[in-house]
Amino acid sequence: MIFISKANLNLTTTKMSREDLIRKRIRSLREAAGMSQADLAFKLGIDERSYARLERGERKQLDLHLLIAVASAMDMDLLNLLAPVLQTQQQSLEKRIASEERSKDQPQKNHYEYIIAQLMDIIESQKRIIEEKNETLRKVPA
Repeated sequence: MIFISKANLNLTTTKMSREDLIRKRIRSLREAAGMSQADLAFKLGIDERSYARLERGERKQLDLHLLIAVASAMDMDLLNLLAPVLQTQQQSLEKRIASEERSKDQPQKNHYEYIIAQLMDIIESQKRIIEEKNETLRKVPA
């Protein structure tokens, strides 16, 4: 597993969707690895135009199979590909909740703590699912 620290730069932005953050992460990783769009498109088995549309957000949805293929093409597991994005969203959510807590009455605080706990459980569950998918992929003969 390769973890490229340069590719973690500037993932925090305002009002970016999760998919936009993932696209930005993929592009950062590709550039940090010194790969062109054509190089990564070739590894994914798609044409360069299709890959460019993916990076620009013109492809409607990033599905799990595509994300697994991208992670594999970059010699990393899916969790390493997505972890900074999940952390960024978690931090953004925590900041928003903290801001709202300061402006609300104390009884609301327990409600937000409950929501954060629920969201953390969901993130952990998604991490486990990703790890299981990666494990399944490792068992599939090449």
